[in-house]
Amino acid sequence: MSKLICIYPEDNTTDFLLPIYAQLETMPDFAGYRFDTNDSSKTKNLFDALYQLEDDAIVFFLGHGASNKLYGSVGDDGEKHTLFDKTNIECIKKKNVVGIACRSKEFAHNFILNHIGFGDITSDYSEVLAERNIGDPDYMEWASEEDIFNFQNEFVGAITDAIKLSECGTLLSIYGMIKLCFNKRIASLLVDKQLPNYRHIADMLYEINDEMSLNRYSVELVGNSITLNG
Repeated sequence: MSKLICIYPEDNTTDFLLPIYAQLETMPDFAGYRFDTNDSSKTKNLFDALYQLEDDAIVFFLGHGASNKLYGSVGDDGEKHTLFDKTNIECIKKKNVVGIACRSKEFAHNFILNHIGFGDITSDYSEVLAERNIGDPDYMEWASEEDIFNFQNEFVGAITDAIKLSECGTLLSIYGMIKLCFNKRIASLLVDKQLPNYRHIADMLYEINDEMSLNRYSVELVGNSITLNG
């Protein structure tokens, strides 16, 4: 089995992802990096370890992201600091990366060959309030803090189930199991009708599942030239 890594910067807004990290910890040949990434010595140790990984390693990132970066921990200034961007991505560029982060699909498409990425993920009620205050006052008008909490549980439950079922064998198997587990959660919500606003939560899961992407590239030697297949 390939080496399995999880990078999970300390940030109280992503604590709800802890069950994913805990499930990954049960996998063979696992190494976890859960720390305050503003600690320069620990961050250096992380990058040193990443450079030593074989290209078939699977790297999970749990946290916040944007189209041009993946974030680390919040600094003393109250802002999220950049952990990965185009200046330092070489250490994971050729690895198999699973980005459990907002807009990781765009980031990975630009910088990482083999990856699973996501689109927008509304994972914190503060994001809903911010959009209502500075953007659309009717943004997710149905949603309360409890609804976002219930969404978090469904989202994390689907990813955790997928890790169990796939055993993180390959990037393709992880992707297939995530798709399956999201679909099962959506179906259960619509059939059971137990959660408040279950249909809206099911719609959120559907959009995330629909926007999730898989990119895999292989190198094929043809004559004296190398062809990149994706």
